[in-house]
Amino acid sequence: MVQKYDRYAVQEPETETNLAVSVASGIGSGLIKIPVGLASVAAEVYDAVNSEGVSIDDGAVARLEKFIDESIVGDVLEGLEDRARDTAAGRITEALVQVGIPAARGAKIAGQIATKTINAIQKGRRVSLTGKTAKNLQKGQQAANKLNKASKVARYGAITTGGAAGSAVVYDVEDIGTFGDLFEKGTNLDRDLRNESDDDAIRRLENRLKFFGEGVLIAPVAYGAGKVGGLVAKKGKELAFSNSTFERLVDKFASKFRPRSKKSQELFEGQMRVEGQEGAAAIVAKDLVKDIDQSFKKIFNKSSPVADKIKNKDELLTQMDSLLKSGKDTIKNNEVLFNNFDKKKLQDFYKSMDNIKVPKEQQEELVTALTNSKKAFNRLESDLVGGGNLTTQNKDELLQFFSNRLKSTLSNDYKIFENSKLFKTTNYIPTDEKRQAVAQLFINYARNNRIKNYTEKDAMLDVDKVLENVKMDPVTKSPVFKFESKSAMYDGVVQEINISKAISANKFDSKDLITGQRDIKAFRELFGEVKDARRTIVNNMQAMSAISARDKFYNKIAQSGKIVFDNPTQAQLNLPNRPGYTMSRNGMQIKSPLGEEAYVNPLNGKFTSSEYEAAIKFAEEMPLAGLMKENIYRYGVAVPKGVAQVAKTVLSPFTHMRNFTSAVAFSLGTGNLFKNPKFVLDSFRQSFNSIQPQLLYRNQPKDQAFYQFMLEEGVVNSSSTFQDVQGLLKDIAKGGDFVERAFGKLGKRMNKVFRTSQDLYVAEDDFYKIYNFLAEFDNLKGAYKGARPDLELAKQAASIVRNTVPNYSYVSDFIKGLRRSPLGNFVSFPAEIIRTSHNIVQQGIKEIKDPALRSIGARRLLGFGTAVTVVPPTVVEMFRGMYGITREELSAMRRFLPEWSRESTIIPQKDKEGDYYYTDFSHGFAYDTIVNPIQSVIANVEGNDEEPLIKGLVDGTIKAVGRLVDPFISESIWVQALQDLYARGGKTATGSQIWNPRDPEGDKMYKGLAHLVEALAPLSYPQIKRLAQAQLYGEDPDTGKDLEVGGELGGFFGFRNQKFDFEESLGYKISEYNTALRQSRRFLPRPRGNVEAKDIIEGLIQGNESWFKAQQEMKKDLGAMKVLGFDDKKVGIIFDRRNLGNDFNALRVNKFKPFEIPEGLVDEYIRNARQNGYANPLTPQTFREINEVIRQLYGLYLDSPYPSLMREMNIGNVSALPPTPTPIVQPKAQAANPNTNLTRTQQALLSPEEQVIASRT
Repeated sequence: MVQKYDRYAVQEPETETNLAVSVASGIGSGLIKIPVGLASVAAEVYDAVNSEGVSIDDGAVARLEKFIDESIVGDVLEGLEDRARDTAAGRITEALVQVGIPAARGAKIAGQIATKTINAIQKGRRVSLTGKTAKNLQKGQQAANKLNKASKVARYGAITTGGAAGSAVVYDVEDIGTFGDLFEKGTNLDRDLRNESDDDAIRRLENRLKFFGEGVLIAPVAYGAGKVGGLVAKKGKELAFSNSTFERLVDKFASKFRPRSKKSQELFEGQMRVEGQEGAAAIVAKDLVKDIDQSFKKIFNKSSPVADKIKNKDELLTQMDSLLKSGKDTIKNNEVLFNNFDKKKLQDFYKSMDNIKVPKEQQEELVTALTNSKKAFNRLESDLVGGGNLTTQNKDELLQFFSNRLKSTLSNDYKIFENSKLFKTTNYIPTDEKRQAVAQLFINYARNNRIKNYTEKDAMLDVDKVLENVKMDPVTKSPVFKFESKSAMYDGVVQEINISKAISANKFDSKDLITGQRDIKAFRELFGEVKDARRTIVNNMQAMSAISARDKFYNKIAQSGKIVFDNPTQAQLNLPNRPGYTMSRNGMQIKSPLGEEAYVNPLNGKFTSSEYEAAIKFAEEMPLAGLMKENIYRYGVAVPKGVAQVAKTVLSPFTHMRNFTSAVAFSLGTGNLFKNPKFVLDSFRQSFNSIQPQLLYRNQPKDQAFYQFMLEEGVVNSSSTFQDVQGLLKDIAKGGDFVERAFGKLGKRMNKVFRTSQDLYVAEDDFYKIYNFLAEFDNLKGAYKGARPDLELAKQAASIVRNTVPNYSYVSDFIKGLRRSPLGNFVSFPAEIIRTSHNIVQQGIKEIKDPALRSIGARRLLGFGTAVTVVPPTVVEMFRGMYGITREELSAMRRFLPEWSRESTIIPQKDKEGDYYYTDFSHGFAYDTIVNPIQSVIANVEGNDEEPLIKGLVDGTIKAVGRLVDPFISESIWVQALQDLYARGGKTATGSQIWNPRDPEGDKMYKGLAHLVEALAPLSYPQIKRLAQAQLYGEDPDTGKDLEVGGELGGFFGFRNQKFDFEESLGYKISEYNTALRQSRRFLPRPRGNVEAKDIIEGLIQGNESWFKAQQEMKKDLGAMKVLGFDDKKVGIIFDRRNLGNDFNALRVNKFKPFEIPEGLVDEYIRNARQNGYANPLTPQTFREINEVIRQLYGLYLDSPYPSLMREMNIGNVSALPPTPTPIVQPKAQAANPNTNLTRTQQALLSPEEQVIASRT
């Protein structure tokens, strides 16, 4: 029975080694073993030369070990070693010290010797060249160059060899192991002691030689990785243009993972500024619209008399739109200033407000909101005027130009672009009056061009064609349509009209379809122009901010002189070795929403590389773009993947809570929590007052201005997970009508709850980013004490936050492109954790070197070290101590964890009944991406404590790499659900059954559909379902597993508490155990072709070796069950249910139970030889050797190594019987005689001696 545990009872003190003590002991033990290792090498050499015939107990090595054991050094070493071996971290530390210090010292000494030798040789060569003729000097120089190249190789070889030699003197070579040990081939170490000292010394020296050999082989890999890393660090910006093919290949690879991708840093930062300025303008627009909506709430309050007079807001919004567009401006010193609204329009507006009894206060609020909107427009227009790229500088023309654009293009939405080809019942249909007005334009057009027989019916058909083919201009967002020309010169030619260009040109011909602004108005009304002041504000701010920000971007690039050039030759000279350049002979041509007649781009006509040109045009194509163009992929994979990711993030309450609580780790990791508590609280308050979406109350203007600055600097609105999902939705929206309607305009189409959920998700991320900015700014102000301007410090603080806290803008294009893949979930976040973790360390080291910033750097490195190395183990140790769980118990618990948690940081717990629980701390820990690889290595070293250290290290490293890349290559939520149904046949990746194989097909379809729906279900459906079941039943009704409310509530923060079911877990392990037996038997050769005796015996030995390892693992599982309180009787019952009682008895006493060659397979071998005329492989000698193998295997204990039976017994040199004639009648497989234990075939074919041997097997 499981022992009950009372957490409140007084616990007996335990003598477990503290983790820090274990690591420190590892350092001490490793240091002591360095000189001991040197002494051991000397003793081994002495024994190998001088100890022939001397017993192993009397040799020099034995005497040295005895001397050390009996000395004070031995006592200290034993104590340190014991404590170091108590934890995997201590054991790893001990090995690293032993290997690292001698290797580094050996490499340094060898390098110094090589350098001195090479310098002497070179000096001698140079001396011999003096006094020669010019011709000899030239030859000498060539020889010197060759020598220089050779010297680099020589130095490298010396350093490599010296380092490997240094590591080979390590004391614990056999305990650490080699890579050959993993495969038991090549450089695997010989651990079988010899009887005589000289033989054993030679064995040990051979082991050291293998260790040394691996060091020499591994060094080039490490050197190459260091070389590449050094190139990227030192020549990062120059590699792309290098003449070296290797360096360009390094840059091409590195570009996939760096934030700027293939762009220059200047281009990348320019793009970031554009995005920030557009985001800041969007916040201004939202605030202006909120002002209007706030006034509307007062005006249309149910108790207000206005509510009875106006049933909707359309009329009022139209009047406001008209007033807004009537604004009059002036220009002073290149600044556009608001003058006033048109007097008549303003009077009409006030009069209409009076008529419906809108209070004067609300009237003035609305006019003030419109005035502020106009001033916001003017600020952007002023930036554009100052840029100097508008074609006219005449003030009146500029004012008229901006007025026309506001009235006609930039501010307009059109209902026709909201139509759906799929759901036509909701489409916009223009009235007959609007259609007839445009039809009249076609009739006038035909008449003016003297087209006869053109009727009203023909005109209406032409109008319908226009409605059917009208498209949105991707640049100006205005309607573009085609029609058939009616002029005599171009009769039948298809012409295209762009409403925006027609307005910009303001030049008309009486023989054209559009002859003036009135005709343009008719088309705008036909397309359903929306006249809403709020839309005008948002659209105009969005459009003008983009134009203004890009104008600054273009000007800065034009002035830099490093990115664009006047001709192709200059571009190729300054940007050499690029894959392509500007293709057009006229240079780049960048379209503007303002129209070419009004705006001249300063980069038009310039030349650059094709990669830079794409970046300048904001037209870079990310990976997998082709996939999104395929409808099958878009609708079958991308759309449901996007829906699933939205459901699991924006629409998941659990994820919202985890998003907020886990982000505090970034403040800890950057050292910014180590501040004055008052500062922390004040800054938290400032963060809360600045974040959007202002649900509880409106932010103060100063807080909004601060947030706009944060946007412009790229600090906020940059959640890597949220933007990853948004990016996928935008990718989907580009592909076609239905998806564009569904996902392309989320903010406009979805309900208020959904929009609020989006804003909250961003706000949760922004909260700590703003806090980090305030902390960084405070750090810099304190360090420089007024020596630098605040704005400069603020920009530096923003840069630090961008580089040390995950930020989607800094995710490489390659990683962003992976969101389109069927694999991976939220890939940007782990990529950013890796980037920012590196940057935190780099920033801390940089600051420590600066006297003014030294304390900041120390605090940063302390914070990061605390976050990634102190917090996880401290939390584990705290809970272990709280619940009295030993380290042995924790290790035992880990064996029964689900696969996805086996290498995670686990928080153990117990209840009063003694039942064990665990929480996967890694699941909710922000820095787990970099912590988990370390945890994987430690967990695997702990799980292989009886094996050479190299096995645990390699296994852990492989799993660590797997965990590291898992977010990028694992199945996405939707694809995993599909795989569960089709590829895995109704099973989840964890082995759970979706349906019973015996279910009717209808039930299978229903359960499969429910499984897919659950994958897409929002509102944290699975978690809330478990929470409800815990509250109502205390268990899952479907599986019977216990559920607790407290444990399920922990899931809100990413730390769900789960109960262990060790008996069920052991059942799964027994299934794996049976599978291992079947797989082990497959080592036996199939009875086809010419099977030789050696093949059969070798297969038997190798198969049992595999089976031996499986039994070792099961033995460890049984040991873990005992540690966790399960007695042999209870475990034995579980084995008995699976008909494995004999196996359990053998495992219990640590004995190996080998498998033998099945009787039926013996018959098959004999039959195969007889039928095909081969030599019979099962001779008496073969049976004797098989029996000897089985005998030795039955004598094995599971804690001993598996023997090398083929070598030790010299098995395989056996002769086969001569071929047996093929019988006329093919025999059938027969059962063995119960008296003789032989089949009739064996009785007929085998000699009496062979029959005796066969009966025993």
